[in-house]
Amino acid sequence: MEFRKLEVERRTWGDQELAGSISFSSDKGRINLRLNEGHINKIFEIVADTMIEVAKEAAKELTCNIIEHKDAINKLKDNKE
Repeated sequence: MEFRKLEVERRTWGDQELAGSISFSSDKGRINLRLNEGHINKIFEIVADTMIEVAKEAAKELTCNIIEHKDAINKLKDNKE
């Protein structure tokens, strides 16, 4: 089975604030699963954790670049003064 689609929406009616579905298909057919708030919150936790890790890596790269170019940055500062 191959993943096809993931949909999540915020509802303005009913008991559930969030609702969604996920679809998979193969040559033998297709399956659609409804997602409740619990499922969606688990997906959001994974996404949030991934965003944090990506931000940490980006910050680390930026810090490394600044340290590697420290001499050039100091020269620019000295020229401005």
